[in-house]
Amino acid sequence: MTGWGGTAGGLTTVVRHGPNGAKWNLVVLGDGYTASQLPTFRTDVSAFVTALRATPPFKVLWNAVNVHRIDITSTESGADDPCGTGTTRQTYFNATFCADGEDRRLTVDWLRAKLMGEYQLGQPCHAVLVIVNHVKYGGAGGPVAVCSKDPQAFKIAIHEIGHTAFKLADEYEGKDSLPAKEPGALNVTTNANRATNKWRNLIDPSTPVPSTRLPNCAGYTSAANTPLAAGTVGVFEGARNSRCGVYRPAATCYMRDLRQPFCRVCSRVIRDTLAPYL
Repeated sequence: MTGWGGTAGGLTTVVRHGPNGAKWNLVVLGDGYTASQLPTFRTDVSAFVTALRATPPFKVLWNAVNVHRIDITSTESGADDPCGTGTTRQTYFNATFCADGEDRRLTVDWLRAKLMGEYQLGQPCHAVLVIVNHVKYGGAGGPVAVCSKDPQAFKIAIHEIGHTAFKLADEYEGKDSLPAKEPGALNVTTNANRATNKWRNLIDPSTPVPSTRLPNCAGYTSAANTPLAAGTVGVFEGARNSRCGVYRPAATCYMRDLRQPFCRVCSRVIRDTLAPYL
């Protein structure tokens, strides 16, 4: 891990739909861009803004959003890459691949980035993103979203903003145990009861509940895994990094697979969050 190096510039508003106090504010910072590379950072921010706006449901809610850019000059270009090339770079937010031993997991000093965004904006940010000047595909979430400049990595950033700004949970299964209590996220649940499920008003009466269950989980029946039409809202087993007993609203969703759109439940959460700022 190298030390921090660089300087911070001022805040520039790149998308303005009204006073900051009345809008949902995203602040984008850069890391690993030298002074001569700041024009590239500005181009990368514009590319990300285009990608975000094109991702449903943001397009129809775009008037709720302000986007701001802070030009950060790093001493050196790029990021630390201990799992790959082994290179180290002095950058303002200490961007580093291979967090927790995962090659593509790209992290920064999130506290420094978040405080910088809020200080420059003069109020709390609804979301902060750091774009790292590296072509390697990577990113991560947490209190701020992080992605490399690889255009495909912008999808990671949008997924992570789903976590940080809209409190959505991951919808893929894993090896974690069943949560001790009902998750707070509005897109996952341990409740497979049609009458009391979180998103029950979006489930068609003809849709089976549970809609799918996974092999080797309690109560598994193959009949429950009859394919359903794409986009069907139901109660699908496997979510929040747990294989059994935790359910998601749809077979596929941006919070499960970056190649898919946000499901209807996640889209509703995003709409409900942004609607007051329209």
